[in-house]
Order: sequence, then structure tokens, then C-alpha cells
Amino acid sequence: MLHFIKIKDSNDVVIAARCKYFSRQVKAETDRHGTSGMKRHFNVCKRNPQKFNKDPTQGTIQATYGGGVGTWKFDPDAIRTAFTEMIIVDELPFAFGEKAGFRKFMSIVCPRFTIPSRRTTTRDVVKMFFKEKARLKKFFKDSCQRVCLTTDCWTSQQLDGYMTVTASFIDENWIMHKKIINFFLVKGHKGDDIGRNLVRCMAEWGMERVLTITVDNASSNDNGIVYLRRHLNKSPSNIAKGKYLHMRCAAHIVNLIVQDGLKEVDLSIQRVRAAVRYIRNGGTRITKFKEIVVEEKVDAKAFLRIDVPTRWNSTFLMLKAANVYEKVFTRLGEEDLTYKFDLSEENDGFGCPEEADWENAKKMEEFLGHFYDLTTRVSSTLHVTSNTFFHEIAEVHLLINAWLESEDDLQVAMGKRMKDKFDKYWGLWHINDKNKESMNEKGKGKGKEKENINLMIFVAAFVDPRYKLSPYTHAVIEEIFGQERGLLVWTAVTTCVNDLFEDYTKLYALVEVTTEVEDSSTSKGGRQGMVKDVIAKKLKMNNGASSNSKSELDKYLAEDTEVVEMKLDIIVGTCVLVLLEVDAVDCSLRTGVGRGLAAHLLHVQLQFVPSV
Repeated sequence: MLHFIKIKDSNDVVIAARCKYFSRQVKAETDRHGTSGMKRHFNVCKRNPQKFNKDPTQGTIQATYGGGVGTWKFDPDAIRTAFTEMIIVDELPFAFGEKAGFRKFMSIVCPRFTIPSRRTTTRDVVKMFFKEKARLKKFFKDSCQRVCLTTDCWTSQQLDGYMTVTASFIDENWIMHKKIINFFLVKGHKGDDIGRNLVRCMAEWGMERVLTITVDNASSNDNGIVYLRRHLNKSPSNIAKGKYLHMRCAAHIVNLIVQDGLKEVDLSIQRVRAAVRYIRNGGTRITKFKEIVVEEKVDAKAFLRIDVPTRWNSTFLMLKAANVYEKVFTRLGEEDLTYKFDLSEENDGFGCPEEADWENAKKMEEFLGHFYDLTTRVSSTLHVTSNTFFHEIAEVHLLINAWLESEDDLQVAMGKRMKDKFDKYWGLWHINDKNKESMNEKGKGKGKEKENINLMIFVAAFVDPRYKLSPYTHAVIEEIFGQERGLLVWTAVTTCVNDLFEDYTKLYALVEVTTEVEDSSTSKGGRQGMVKDVIAKKLKMNNGASSNSKSELDKYLAEDTEVVEMKLDIIVGTCVLVLLEVDAVDCSLRTGVGRGLAAHLLHVQLQFVPSV
């Protein structure tokens, strides 16, 4: 008996049965009672876990994690879907459900659920992938007006080329999303190959409306953008003929600027790196190092960490940790002859870090800290950053200028190197000859136009009620480019804002249906209507267009800007606080064409998003 325990008499004959769940005895003599009594009790037993299968809609009251008290019912399909999501989200192996520990856990938590095998789990994951892909494709087609793409390419150790494409967008609920829409093998990393792969990816997802594409500074990416621009210009929904399509990765530019500066202190950094590597390459060395730390009373939570030479942010973290242990390294050099020999130039080393090297390391830690914080802010995935990025460029400009004006020769030398790289991507505004546009499209030869900074960086600030096209924004632009060039950039930004708004009005504005109301006096043959027409014309000539004829853009720019120090975070996720939705801010871009333009500008990506 599955649900009952047999009770026998002295002759080993079954006379009764005891319920395993309720401990009640039921008569069960074969010749007199049979199994009818057990069946009746099984159907009404209050503690029978199988009872609820009779009514699948009947739930049980129980407390749920983070949801308070609610009703729950056994739903094998919902549990299986949740299991599949767990495999995907936690990146678990498909055979996770076959592990003994998990099966024992489920036998106690929910014994009625049949755990799927790894083959079934594989099919469920693939099925869910295609289901989510179809849902996202439908959203791109029906609801998403415009997306921003990021892409990156790399080569594996097996010399296979890979490419990833990420799409970011803000939905109708002002929630920002970032989706990896493709990850695939490519034949090469040439410009036309990148362009063709992007076109193929967009066609697969049904994308035609792209605002920007963020890539690093490889020349092949430049040619790939040219290829894609030609393709997008065939569509009537393209904005500004793809003029602002190319967005250079901000984090990559910062990396180039800093790496140029680090060349001036390359020897000091190499010595610190070699010292850290020596300590971390042996257990006895670490033990001895920690003994000296205790004796020198160095209070530090973080231990030494080795860096990746091509990643300046990891170099910053290495210097930050090593500088704390300067006294320990100095004493180690006095007591440990092996340490000095391994790092000596006679042993093809760079030598032990000296006092001047530690001074350089401290200066670099302080300076790199600013760039590290800047990169962290730009790389944020929980906040929109496009509306404040022009501040970050100005910060870099001021930092470099401060080093150029320093009395320290090292800082001046580093500042010069970094200034050249900063001007190449952000600090100069080139006046190109329009007659050379054909040369620019081909991207070949010395006649190629010099590309200016993407104006979307400044236009995105225009939708922030604190900045708009205000004197504050104008002053920041002049600080970066200088007064003469700054005026040219400001004129270009203003023109760009107006052109974008006109394009969006043509694409997305609703046609307003007006109904003429007939005046009762004119309907009866009166002449009062002539007075109204004459006065209306005079008012229009004196005051220009009436307030009713002002565009949404004009009304927005006519409003006062908010206080610059006002904190207006744009948080994405399940809880959204958007600049244009804050109750404290009365803004004309909350509805209509401006709302769509603001949503698209806010999700412009400033760095490419890797596939991890």
C-alpha cells in the first residue's frame, strides 16, 4: 500500500490499515471491507498531498519570498519554466538537474515535480531562446522606434574571428534595455566584412532605424561604418543621412590617452610590477612579506595584485595596492639578497624600485584615479550617462591642462603626450571642405576628411532640463575647444538640435485635426469677422508667430533651466526615474515628438558593451 500501513492480526491476516498522513485506522479486511474505506479516507484526508490534484485551480496559502502571504498551487509547467530560466541566468550546466544533491533537495521541497534530464533541459533552453528572440523581434518591429548598437571584434587563440552586436533602447515605460542580439564567427575583420555582418544582423532582427553605432578606434571600424551608412541612407527613416551614426568608444579613447602618458614613467612602473610579481610568485615569499608587514605595522586590507600591462585600470589598482607597502619593499630590498638579484639589471631585470620610482608611482596613482572614476561612471549599466558625458570630457581637459601648467617636469612631459591624443579625438574641431566629401566616403588617400567629435555627445545634454542650450553648456564647450573654435562647435550643436527635431517631426509627429468653429454673428450675415482678421494680422506682424504656433522645441528652450547642482538620476531597471518624468521638473518634452527624441538620445552608448 502506497499511502497506508498494513495492520495484521496474530494469523498474519490484514484487518486494518493506518493512513501515513493522518495516522487514522481504517478497516480493511479482505472478505468484509475491501478497499472502499481506504479510498473514501484518501479522498477526504486533510493531510493528503495528492488531494489537490482533484482541483488544479485550488491553491494553498503560504508566504513567498519578498511577496508576503499569497496562494500557491502546484504547476509543473511553471516550475519547469523557472528551472530553465535558472539554468540560463546562473549559467549552470544542462546536467545540473541530474546531480544527486539537487535531486534530494527537490524530493523534499517538491516531490511531485519530475526533474527534467539534461537532454530535456537542452531542448527547453533552445525553445526559450527562440521564444524570447521572436518576442524581441516583434518588439523591434512594432514598438521600438530607434536603437543604438555597439559592436566589437576579436580573434581567439585558435585564430577564429568573432563579432558581437549589442542593442540598447528605452521602451515605452522608460526602462532601458541592453540585449546581446548576435554573437557569431566572421571570416575577417576588414571594414566591408564588419559592415556586411552588421547589415545581415539588422536584417535578421528586422532593424531599420539605428541612431548610433559605438565601436573602438580601429580603422576597419571606420570603413565598416561608411559601408553601413550607405546602406542605411537607402531607408527614408534614417536620421541626418547617418551623419551622427559613428560613435567612438569613450573608454577606448581614455585608454589611449592614459597609455600615452604612462610611457613617460614606464621604467618606474616596470620596476614596481616586477617587485609585485616577485612576491606573488612563491608561497614562502608571501609569508616573509607578510611578516615584514606586521613588523612595520602597515595597516592595509588589500594585498598586492599584479596588473595586465595593456590595461591601465589594472595598472592603477596595482599601484594603489603597492604604494601602501612601500616601507615593506624597501626593507625587503635590504634583507633579501635573492629579491635584489632577481630584479637586478645583471639578471635581465629592471632593478628594484627606488625612492624616485615610488614617488612616480604615487603621482600616477593620484592622476589615474581621476580617469578610473571617469571610466567607472561612463561604464555604468544602471544609469544613463549620455546626458552628462560632456562634463567628463571637460574634466579630462582640465586635468591635462593642470599637468601642463605644473612645475614638475614629469607631469609636463606626460601632459604633452596626453594632450596630443586628447586633441586627436575630442579637443579639436576641424573645418573640412565640403568638396572633399566624396573622398571621405571612400575613406582612402591623404585627402580624407578629419572626423570631428560626434555632436550627439552635446546634443544628448540638451534634453537634460539642467543644461539645454544654455549659457552653462556654451561655457563648457568653450572651455574644451577655446573661444574661437568653441563658437563653431556651439553653432554646429544648435544646428544639429534643430535639424534633429525637424527630422523627428517629419517621421513621428501626429497630424493634428482642427475643426473650424463658425461664429454665430458671421453666420447671420454680420461683418464683425473682418475686425478679428485685421487685428489678428497686426498682432502677428508686431509679435511674430503667436504662442500657439510655437513648436515643442521652442517651448522647451524658452523654459528656465533647472539648477545645475540638482540631482536628477536616470535609473534603469524595474524602477525608473527619468529626467523628463520627475514631478519637480515641468518640461515641454514630456509628450509628443520631443519625448521620442529624448528617449533616443538618452540611450546613446558611449562605450561598446562586451559579450560577458
